[in-house]
Amino acid sequence: MQEETTKRSTGLLIAGFALVVILVIAGLFLIFRGNGTDAEEVTVPDRAGDTAVSSTESEVETAEAEATTATGTSMVMVDTPPTAPAGAVVKGDVYNVTYGAAAEPVALPLPDAVDNVAALDVVSWDGAAWTFLPSHFDATTAQFVVDAGYQPQTVALIEQATDPAALVVGAELLPTQEFVTDLLPVLNEVAAGTLTLTGNGVLSGDVVAVPSGPYSQLMRVTNTGIIIDTDSLTALLGDTNAQATHVSELASRAAAGNFAGVLLDYQGASAGQTAVFTDFVRALVEALHAQGLQLGVVLASPTGTADNWNTGGQDWVALGQLADIVYLQLPLNPNTYADNGLVDQILSYAITRVDRNKLTPVVTANAVDGLGEAFVAMSNDAALANFGDLQFVAGGESVEPETAVEVALSGTAGPLEWDGVSLTYKYSYDVSGQTHYVWLGHEASLAHRARFVTRYNLRGVMVTGLGNVTNGPGYAAALASLQGTAAAPQPTDAAIVWTVRDAEGGVLASDTGGNLTYAWDGSAAAGEYSINADFALGNTLASLGAMTVTVAGPVVEESLVQVQTTETTEEPPAEETTPTTFNPGDADAVVNTGANVRVGPGLGYGTIAGGLEAGSRVTLTGRSEDASWLAIIMPDGETEGWVFASLVTVNANLAVSDLPVKEAPPLVAANPGDGGGTSSPPPVVAPISNTGFELGGQIFGAPYNMMSYAGMTWVKRQYKWGPGGSPQDVAGMISEAHNAGFKILLSIPGAPYPSSLPDFTAYVEFLRGVASLPDPPNAIEVWNEQNINAEWPSGQIDPSSYVNNMLKPAYNAIKSANSSILVVSGAPAPTGYFGGGCGATGCDDAPYVAGMAAAGAASYMDCLGVHYNEGIISPNQTSGDPRSEHYTRYFWGMVNAYSNAIGGSRPLCFTELGFLTSEGYGSLPGNFSWAGNVTVAQQAQWLAEAASLSASSGKVRLMIVWNVDSTTWGDDPQAGYAIIRPGGSCPACETLRQVTGGR
Repeated sequence: MQEETTKRSTGLLIAGFALVVILVIAGLFLIFRGNGTDAEEVTVPDRAGDTAVSSTESEVETAEAEATTATGTSMVMVDTPPTAPAGAVVKGDVYNVTYGAAAEPVALPLPDAVDNVAALDVVSWDGAAWTFLPSHFDATTAQFVVDAGYQPQTVALIEQATDPAALVVGAELLPTQEFVTDLLPVLNEVAAGTLTLTGNGVLSGDVVAVPSGPYSQLMRVTNTGIIIDTDSLTALLGDTNAQATHVSELASRAAAGNFAGVLLDYQGASAGQTAVFTDFVRALVEALHAQGLQLGVVLASPTGTADNWNTGGQDWVALGQLADIVYLQLPLNPNTYADNGLVDQILSYAITRVDRNKLTPVVTANAVDGLGEAFVAMSNDAALANFGDLQFVAGGESVEPETAVEVALSGTAGPLEWDGVSLTYKYSYDVSGQTHYVWLGHEASLAHRARFVTRYNLRGVMVTGLGNVTNGPGYAAALASLQGTAAAPQPTDAAIVWTVRDAEGGVLASDTGGNLTYAWDGSAAAGEYSINADFALGNTLASLGAMTVTVAGPVVEESLVQVQTTETTEEPPAEETTPTTFNPGDADAVVNTGANVRVGPGLGYGTIAGGLEAGSRVTLTGRSEDASWLAIIMPDGETEGWVFASLVTVNANLAVSDLPVKEAPPLVAANPGDGGGTSSPPPVVAPISNTGFELGGQIFGAPYNMMSYAGMTWVKRQYKWGPGGSPQDVAGMISEAHNAGFKILLSIPGAPYPSSLPDFTAYVEFLRGVASLPDPPNAIEVWNEQNINAEWPSGQIDPSSYVNNMLKPAYNAIKSANSSILVVSGAPAPTGYFGGGCGATGCDDAPYVAGMAAAGAASYMDCLGVHYNEGIISPNQTSGDPRSEHYTRYFWGMVNAYSNAIGGSRPLCFTELGFLTSEGYGSLPGNFSWAGNVTVAQQAQWLAEAASLSASSGKVRLMIVWNVDSTTWGDDPQAGYAIIRPGGSCPACETLRQVTGGR
């Protein structure tokens, strides 16, 4: 008995001691969990719907439960929590968390009196700072559930305070764009583009110069365009050495350019590359942070639905933690911006993945063209092109006094409709049986798209397309309204404004409404008038075109700077330049035919009223330096002027060479017979500000259906001009293209291998006639490959001669007839044959284009013509051609060489871009053997890449595929360039459709 009693007492003592130890440990544990504060314990349910354990249970029971049976997650409410994050307030309680053996995700209850769940974030405290935690809201249990895998020690719900003044307003600026000055004070951030990722991690393109202002500048790099260059990104992510080099280059270029950081817009990583892409971004962040720079990463819009979003190869949570700024590309479709629409759903998801203090949606200020599920942003000018060109319905460009004139817009655009979802106007148009919808850009619609930024208390907004807008105050107000410093612009009516102006710009008549036609009663007074059509949307005004109408009457003297609009008698055919029917008699010379008399020796000078009739006798007082123009005194014995030498017969007793060379009056134009001249007649209108990108093809037949399928909107045809040619010769080509729903570019050179210079006057007048056709072309290319003797006479190839004698007068003639026609300079032949300079038979294209620029070509063209037709590698590559490293081998070599030659002042128009392959035809002729290994599949892929790169470069306005349907195969293997292959297949139509979305 005694032994048993002793054993029992000993056992009780041991048990009591053990209990004390347990209680002490439990007490210490509770103190530790409460960070030294008094705390009330709350056990988080292991599963939704479980009942929490009461906090009034005994400490012994609690300690025993925690020591022996706890398997879930439990939290303790902290009485004295850390200070809330800057700019935020804590909602509800702050908790310390412990985890059992089978810990469940942390779940925080929705606090009372919270109306906007989307305003709350889950954050954790690490002892030094608060950190955003990815989570989701479970509406069934009214809890915020932290993502699995995160085990924070201290958690809370916070709400960001609303501070519109702190909102960041950013804008993207692409090459060839510029901001109107009203926008600059509103911006905090500018993404300066654009460097483009190409094969092997090489960066191509230029970063645009941004005016100084109160904003930070980020260097924009991308692999996007009309299509995403996934091949280049895949190659980069598959090569660790290339990644290291690429990261180093990005960091060094950003630092050297004094940028605040890099905006990385690399899209298209596959799901299998997610981890590699994240590691690449991590390396870039580290490199930039080492130099005090930031990284902004662009996330693509997710696909799927709110129940199952797919972000592809972008790990939003990981990228959100790494990047300093996270840009989220919102959909272009204007219909998605309704309340509770797709944009609302995407942002509701995004704020659970990424800290809203970093999150910056990307919206567009541009117009949007939609076909099915494909949407493309474009400038308003490009969007309005569907209204077409102005054409005469009644009357014409020359009418009698008091004759009525009617004009109409020739496009396929339907009536304007108000769209309350996007707060702007839209219209539809049909191409090849498919209906497109176009939503026009407007400051009210921009404010409408950006309103979600304040709704979700996000970091700010990035706007694309602001480099295209002209109404600075309106768009500045739209952005300032987000910051609370201006009222949001209100929707305004849209209308077509018709005005009739006289030569001094005075308005004689006007009309405003939706009519696509306009009738003017005419004028009793002779003179020059213009009928103008403008599109007005609020304070934004865009020209739809203008038509010049001449009301007949007495001939009056023109201004010295006015370009002559009719010039048909100054240089008759060669066989008539020395007629024998008129004899000068005792006079110095006699006029052979009715002739204009000018105030200076050149076509740019004004004419003297009345001119001279055939048989008029004149006195000669001098000559131009080359004697192509003669200074005369007219039969009245007083009036002095100049006449073209070929229009007069000089007395046999007088030697023209003995006449003194007379100094020309001011505003000298280059003489028609030379390449000189130090100044020129000013352009009659400024070149068109070209924006956007369009695709087309050169054709020989009528492959319009396949071209539409590929997404082409332009056709190109070439017409070989010669003396005696009539503008009516090309009228059928134009009407055929327009009837098929295409714009048309006419390339108009002369006969091949000429032995003498063209008749410049006759050629210019031919172009004037083409531009004056009732159904004119949309663009004219002035000559072709004029840097080689196949198109210009040997020994006389000179860029200044081309510019002064042909391009400048042609531009003024075309624009005088129809200012809406795109004037493209003749594209030189790409060549390095002449060793970087010129020879007797030609010039390399780079120095030739530089010579054109030096002669003032930029002021007399809307677009610089380019040919690229010798490629045997991907357009993405900037090195590695097996033949040589000459710039003409590479797509980017041509783009950069030509754009740099004119200082980026004009966009480029590829009037020929093609890849040669012999597949399906046999062996190539010897001069073309360099393309012997190119396949049809490569041709198709490379054309798509070239289209995408052109569109994303910001430097290319138009790309014409050389060619669509040639069947010529021989010494000149044109069929090898054709995208319609033997048998009728068109692989390139498929790849281009992927780029454009088709039509």
